Amino acid sequence: MIFITEPDKTCIFAKNRYIIRFNNIPSFLDATLISNVIRDYIVKSNYSIDKLVYNFVTQKEMLEMNKKFLNHSTHTDIISFNYTDAESLKAEFFISLWAIERSAEEEKQSIENECIRVLIHGPLHCMGYNDTSPDKKKEMRILEDDFIRMFHVKQRQHV
Repeated sequence: MIFITEPDKTCIFAKNRYIIRFNNIPSFLDATLISNVIRDYIVKSNYSIDKLVYNFVTQKEMLEMNKKFLNHSTHTDIISFNYTDAESLKAEFFISLWAIERSAEEEKQSIENECIRVLIHGPLHCMGYNDTSPDKKKEMRILEDDFIRMFHVKQRQHV
């Protein structure tokens, strides 16, 4: 397991231990709000959270991790390390904001929406969803879009 030990911006605690943590989260995201929406979405999907750690890393760090752990020499927006046991999610995610910015431009999305999409993409993998075929990619995109809508509804409720 790779888990980085010190929280950076925010944590949601349960019984004196964090269950969702962000390291180097971009300033345009409200860490508390996004944590709450991630938790609500996962619970709504009949899962619980043991521990989720989100690490935002540089383009270079992500490329090095992609080569080391996945044997890929291409850029990616997220790498997931899934340690989930049954219905209790436990994982660490490494996210490249650089890659998210490129995807947002290609998809004609805001960087915020593309980032929110990636934040749920990792847990969806932990819940058994994948994007290995066009049909499975479409299913995953629908779930990601549901999460984005849920985030924006919760965001308006906090204004």
